[in-house]
Amino acid sequence: MERPRQLLKYLNPDAIAHIAAVGFKPLERVEGSFVGNHRSPFHGFAIEFAGHRQYVPGDDLRHLDWKVFFKSGRYYTKQYELETNFLAHILVDVSSSMTFAHKHGRKLDYAAFMAVALASAVTAQGDQVAATLFANEIVTLLPPSGSEDAAINLSRALAEAPVKDRTAVGRVLTHLAEQIGRRKVVFVISDFFGDVDATFDGIQRLLYGKNEVILLHVLDPLELDFNYPGRVELVELEGAGRLRLEGRNIRQSYNALFGKYLDDFVTRSRKLNVDCIRCVTSANFGVTIAKYLNTRVLTQGGRP
Repeated sequence: MERPRQLLKYLNPDAIAHIAAVGFKPLERVEGSFVGNHRSPFHGFAIEFAGHRQYVPGDDLRHLDWKVFFKSGRYYTKQYELETNFLAHILVDVSSSMTFAHKHGRKLDYAAFMAVALASAVTAQGDQVAATLFANEIVTLLPPSGSEDAAINLSRALAEAPVKDRTAVGRVLTHLAEQIGRRKVVFVISDFFGDVDATFDGIQRLLYGKNEVILLHVLDPLELDFNYPGRVELVELEGAGRLRLEGRNIRQSYNALFGKYLDDFVTRSRKLNVDCIRCVTSANFGVTIAKYLNTRVLTQGGRP
């Protein structure tokens, strides 16, 4: 009875339904481990016609294009596009800053619900999921799986994950880039509080391998607008600092600094052509992700 209870902690059927109704397809060609739904970068003799190449001795004569031969007098072989499954890597930040909560619960729980919903939706469409929980280093690794157990195991890992003090997104992404190879899809769920330069260095390392990187930026409404007029004690979640002050006295300067950070983060993401989705804990995360996926479909212009 333990597994279903742990699954239900972070399983939201309505959110999964929203996401699954749209579905997810990589924007670029992917490498997978078995035939599935998405275009592979490799050419074979199956699925969908992709073009011609000149015949060379040893090619299968069944794939000669005789119509082209009769028109040109030259031998050409038909090529076809293989389709393959894709592997989604879901990274979840379990550092102390993700435990922040004001009126809408912990950012970490919000991130966990998103991660499990994504895992469920991806495996439901026949693709695979691997997961990494991290802080200043990797905390938990879950191997690739295409079964519904992927969501179960991820929910259990998130429920049991020890919360670490600090985060180092860039270092973790750099390490991951060396491990996963090329042409994968990487979801990073975090508040991205840390060294921004290092974070985008890690993102670039993943992009060098033609991986698609999607950033799910989890934030509390109070972090976006410090509208807290009374006296407040600020406790450093990834350190030992404490500061007592009047909220109304710092709102303007705080909002200006935090707004600058957000603008810089979005600008850097756009320069790298990386999707960055702001996920505010007061919003329904299933609707937020479904809207993003709908935007992807429109952006792809009907591309498979």
